[in-house]
Amino acid sequence: MKVIFVLLVIFIILIALMLLDMLLGRAAYKKQAYEPVFDPKKSDITLIHCGSELVRQMTADIRQAVSSIHMMFFIMKNDQVSHEMFDLLKEKAQAGVSVYLLLDWAGSRQVKKPSIQTMKKAGVHVHFLNKPAFPFLFFRLQKRNHRKVTVIDGKIGYVGGFNIAEEYLGKKAKFGNWEDYHLRMTGEGTADLQTLFVSDLKRNTGKAPGSPEVYPALSEGNISHRTYASDGFSLESHYENCIRKAEKKIIIGTPYYVPSKKLQEALISACRKGVKVILIVPMKSDHPLVRETAFTYYPELLKAGCLIYRYYQGFYHVKAFIIDDRISIIGTPNFDKRSLFWNEEVNVIIHDEAFTKEVLSTIKQDIEKSELLTLEKVKQRSVRQLPAEWLGKAISYFL
Repeated sequence: MKVIFVLLVIFIILIALMLLDMLLGRAAYKKQAYEPVFDPKKSDITLIHCGSELVRQMTADIRQAVSSIHMMFFIMKNDQVSHEMFDLLKEKAQAGVSVYLLLDWAGSRQVKKPSIQTMKKAGVHVHFLNKPAFPFLFFRLQKRNHRKVTVIDGKIGYVGGFNIAEEYLGKKAKFGNWEDYHLRMTGEGTADLQTLFVSDLKRNTGKAPGSPEVYPALSEGNISHRTYASDGFSLESHYENCIRKAEKKIIIGTPYYVPSKKLQEALISACRKGVKVILIVPMKSDHPLVRETAFTYYPELLKAGCLIYRYYQGFYHVKAFIIDDRISIIGTPNFDKRSLFWNEEVNVIIHDEAFTKEVLSTIKQDIEKSELLTLEKVKQRSVRQLPAEWLGKAISYFL
């Protein structure tokens, strides 16, 4: 009994220390959080929702680069798709182009040291972001740079939900087709993506890109938009304001529905006011507990009148937020607590009805490959799923 008691006391102390670390770390980090809302810009923006098409276009643009390639991804791996990109970056660095590759420490942990060493030897500046360190070790272990941003010659920008690995091109049988949204941007807004990249580089390394042509002159495009970066502090209030302002319709596409209490209540309130709320989520799961946890939120939404579609033709990794068929928000955050309160994220808020109409057309195709969830189906789920739901809800801030 004494041994059990001692172990229990040690466990409680460890939990208390981790919670204290998390609270103090969050308070300290808030003082230096980088969450800019850039001024409105006009750019030409293309929606890409196929991983192979994204890699094809990005590869073509990189091959044409003459001054700089700045690439930042949450996930790259030790697979063929990632290695082909590594080889291309090495080739461009050896040709004299300034190449920087930023990878999240946790998300890209599968990238092997020999790959990093050969890239560095070729002249590629490779840096891992958010490495755990003291003080606030537990807090830092939870921080992720979830942004996926690429800027080429300071003139062409990419941002969205795709990472660079085999599954994102639909090459993993487990997931099949991978549905996601990414933007290709040319025009004024590219400078904002560049600023975000430079800031993340400086904050993690203290260094700035070496190319003198980081900010070339840029022409005005046709689509009005603004870029907004979050760092775990302001995204919840931003999304809540969007929900409260909606008058007719809200569409949310997300791979993980684990909202904060405020956002869940805001969506329910919108439904009750007569706003049509549509949620699109995957039927499959690529992470433990996230699908089960979402089921703890669905009944309230369904009772309020929300339409929930579960995408079944592959995996649904889209991060989209559409307001009143006029405003499209496309970027990197999931609709979950990790993106809301931990991750470094970025969204592009697009005020353009023609572009939003294109996004809605793509979403319509996604819905056609989805099954409508009903309260009856929720009630029919296996009792064996309930413990996973309770556990997921209990640790939802860390999923």
